[in-house]
Amino acid sequence: MPSYSDVRKTNHFYYFIKFTLNIYSMVFSLMGLCVLCVGVYAEVERQKNRTLEGIFLAPAVVLILLGLVMFTVSVVGMVGSLRDNKTLLHMFLCVLCVLLLLQTVALTAALIFEKKTSTLFQSTIREGIKHYYDDLDFKNILDYVQQKFSCCGGDEYKDWGVNQYHFCNGTGPLACGVPYTCCVRKGREVINTLCGYNTLNQQVRHH
Repeated sequence: MPSYSDVRKTNHFYYFIKFTLNIYSMVFSLMGLCVLCVGVYAEVERQKNRTLEGIFLAPAVVLILLGLVMFTVSVVGMVGSLRDNKTLLHMFLCVLCVLLLLQTVALTAALIFEKKTSTLFQSTIREGIKHYYDDLDFKNILDYVQQKFSCCGGDEYKDWGVNQYHFCNGTGPLACGVPYTCCVRKGREVINTLCGYNTLNQQVRHH
């Protein structure tokens, strides 16, 4: 009866699985390394003008954690498959199962506690709006979201009333207005940076 090693050498399926796992692990390890580097660079830049402490308002921290997990798990899988190390392969499989389970639990919890999740998200966005002009990292993300999805604020445009430059008791040119990224552009028309002027005083929402 042929030994396990002899069978393995002639088993094309085995080599196919091994090659596929190596490629998969290598690609994701490189992606994880890139994400990690971007996160570290973004965090260094963010620390220069840091005003917000919440992890939801620190995308750089999320990128660092995501990149670190991707890189570590992928390297474990790649080394395990290259060296035929059952311990590392079992560890790789267990970590993937745990990550899948955590994602499932998080999604289920978000659906079950949808109202609380929405409230937490909106309060986090409002906190970010307070420091909109102080945190460039958050500002760029919120501007992109508002332009991409044609929305304004966390829940509604009146959320901008919490910002010291936009609340109606202010005296500056931005008082009682919203950022121009709240405005909807038609085609390639020129951006009007004052399109949100005096919006908070109006009863009907204008983009």
